[in-house]
Amino acid sequence: MKKFTFLCLMATAALSASAFTSGKFNYNIVGDNEVEIARPTDTSQDGAYKDVTTFPSTVTYSGTNYTVVGIGERAFQYAEVIGATMPASYRYVGPWAFFQAYGVSVKIGANVDSIALGAFAGNKFTNFLCDLNNPNYSLIYPGDVEEDEVWVGGVLADKNKETIIAFPGNKKDGNTYLYTYTVPRRIKHIANHAFNRNPILKKVYFHDGVEDIGEYAFYGCENMTSVEIPGNTKLSYGSFAAIEFTLKQIILHEGVTEIPAYCFFDADPLTDLQLPSTLQLIGEGAFSHCANLESVTFPEELLACDPQAFSNCSKLAEVNVNDKCVFLGSNCFMNCSAITNMDLKNVKYLGSTAFNGCTALKTVTAAKLEETDRAPFYNCTSLETVTFPETLKKIGPVAFMKCRSLTDAVIPASVEYVGDGYAVGCTALEAIQLAEGNQNYVVVDGVLYDKDMTRLVSLPGTMTNTEFTVPATVETIGEQSARWTNLTKLNTSNVKLIAQTAFGESSALAEITFGAATDSINDMAFGSCPAIVKVTSLNPAPPKGGVFDEAVYSAATLYVPIGSKDAYAAHVNWGKFLNIEEIEVEEPGVVGDLNGDGIVDVADVNICINIILELNNDPELKVLADLNGDGVVDVADVNAMINIILQ
Repeated sequence: MKKFTFLCLMATAALSASAFTSGKFNYNIVGDNEVEIARPTDTSQDGAYKDVTTFPSTVTYSGTNYTVVGIGERAFQYAEVIGATMPASYRYVGPWAFFQAYGVSVKIGANVDSIALGAFAGNKFTNFLCDLNNPNYSLIYPGDVEEDEVWVGGVLADKNKETIIAFPGNKKDGNTYLYTYTVPRRIKHIANHAFNRNPILKKVYFHDGVEDIGEYAFYGCENMTSVEIPGNTKLSYGSFAAIEFTLKQIILHEGVTEIPAYCFFDADPLTDLQLPSTLQLIGEGAFSHCANLESVTFPEELLACDPQAFSNCSKLAEVNVNDKCVFLGSNCFMNCSAITNMDLKNVKYLGSTAFNGCTALKTVTAAKLEETDRAPFYNCTSLETVTFPETLKKIGPVAFMKCRSLTDAVIPASVEYVGDGYAVGCTALEAIQLAEGNQNYVVVDGVLYDKDMTRLVSLPGTMTNTEFTVPATVETIGEQSARWTNLTKLNTSNVKLIAQTAFGESSALAEITFGAATDSINDMAFGSCPAIVKVTSLNPAPPKGGVFDEAVYSAATLYVPIGSKDAYAAHVNWGKFLNIEEIEVEEPGVVGDLNGDGIVDVADVNICINIILELNNDPELKVLADLNGDGVVDVADVNAMINIILQ
């Protein structure tokens, strides 16, 4: 206990040694006898927070004299600063130091050599001032503008006057606020956050010599109505983001090649979008949440739209894709609920949930599509037809999840991979369609399997027969492969693994029989299946998992092989069943054992071939030889039998 108390005291002493309060300010020790201002101490209406007129150059604490060398992070956030000057001892201004501060002015000291990110973001100062002897920063003076330009005072720039560092947020022209600003021709760069949250400006005019506009440079400028960008100017991440109430027009001149991520995010009033023919990339979230944008035409050179590029543009009804665009990123058009038709032209890659929530989308066509990621059409509830090309190689998992109107989406012969749950929740689809010639998958009774029928990939959205026995060859039921199914009875036959949420939310499912081979039932495989009243497990050993809804444990009866009740009752999940009964289980035959000798070998393969050649017409053998359950005995059954032998 004494040791613990000693350590606490040491920790307290360490904290006291690195920070202290003196007079109107809190300080952080940043070096030998050097401190920075951390925050005013009095934040009341009449205190230092409200009326900052001076910055201290020295402070004494516990007998030690300290030199104040800078202003710390967020030190004067929201503060009222009235004409305060930074002493010569100040070397830096920390991040967000004057974030949304207001007042008359702040004067940059003679030796300040670093102004950190967002130091003056959102400021509402009337002017900036700067010591004439500062070698790093300056103001733009009347002599720095050309004869035909209007000089605006109080703008903070670098020493060469090529970069605007910070613009006063409450700048006035006489007695009225300055609503427009023309960037002087000597300026080449607009620094990060330079005009951030300016509450007054409606328009800023850029000349062709502006090389770049920094990150969040005009973020949240709540009165800006239009933006016009010269062709030589490079934009940055979030340059004009969150102008959510006033930005109605964006004009990008020829020469602009990229719109960076979130550049025009959340421009709600935007209706007029002119994209130059030179544009090659629309970055992530660039026009996300532009709620009034109604149409977009991809310019001829556009190659890609990154994730969320037009997400949540709820009025976007017309998208004209060009011939060169090959990439649409994840959530690219998420929640664009006015789009009705989409011609992907030559797009090769479609990102995950690219059209998520496009509830009015009815038809999709593509000419060169090669790959889709996970759930590209998730929750497109009006989607009826999708025309896939023969260039398609990969379809990601749950491709058409909740596409309740889908009736036509043929998997091309070229497809090499289809993710689990291809048609999950497609309630209008009674059979999955596979083009003739596909060598990687098979469809039996409308159900999609891998080519060897060892994995069940997807049930159609609605089964014509609600009592389903999984074919004997299937060992794995894929993730979400039968979610929201209308099945009432299920027999898993020889399945070993049932993956996550495989039959989740199948509200009509009442009876389930797990075969003796079932070894693992992943969590939530049968989640939200409230109608289950009978569960039979033929495996003497409780399968791993066995997670059901709590209501099922109390309402349903679990049937297990004679002699295994105690093992099930002791299991962490199976033991939750209140009603467990033992039943006699017939010893199952060996799948593929056609001659009844207890093993599957070449002799059984020969019998299968004879059935195909109609040299053996025994009806009982025909049933046993139909390993994939498609109603016919053919080469697929021979291949399945060979796979059993090779295991």
